[in-house]
Amino acid sequence: METVRVIYHHEADGWWAESPDVEGWSAAGDTYAEVVKLAEEGIPFALERSTELEHYVPAGERVPV
Repeated sequence: METVRVIYHHEADGWWAESPDVEGWSAAGDTYAEVVKLAEEGIPFALERSTELEHYVPAGERVPV
């Protein structure tokens, strides 16, 4: 199974994500959890195969659970 990196970014009005391993893919949402779900559904769909995601957030960023 392929491992795909997902980088999350937090801004004042929400979260967004991109992947250096999937050209042109990005997702945005109000919460971190929402964007993670979009990544988990969208990246395998975009690549047309199963993937394992590695999640990265900016240093010092607090991620709500």
